[in-house]
Amino acid sequence: MGNKAYYANRQLVKSSLISRSSKLQIYCTLVRPVVTYGSELWTLTMEEERALAVFERKILRKIYGPLKENELWRIRRNDELETIIKGANIVGFIKWQRIRWLGHIERMQDTTIPKKMLYGKLYAKR
Repeated sequence: MGNKAYYANRQLVKSSLISRSSKLQIYCTLVRPVVTYGSELWTLTMEEERALAVFERKILRKIYGPLKENELWRIRRNDELETIIKGANIVGFIKWQRIRWLGHIERMQDTTIPKKMLYGKLYAKR
């Protein structure tokens, strides 16, 4: 679904009339929410975190484009992309969402179903 959201807005990302900060804002408001929908309840494995980071870097490379060094063009490295977005990557965003959701559950009354599910215990063998 994230790819669909990205390719639906690809013309905006490729446009030379739109600034890079506006393109990053388009990504953060139109694509990232589609990718992270329901992420408060995910249990991320390292492989899933890697796949999400690869997806985000692919889009950021499209937004910021290559660099020209010594008359040669090269793609931006991962550490360069991290400095551009100032460490606000998609995996960190998902972890922040999970902590925010936990705070929401903690403020609920003890009789609500989500809080009972969070602190409930299974007494069956299976």
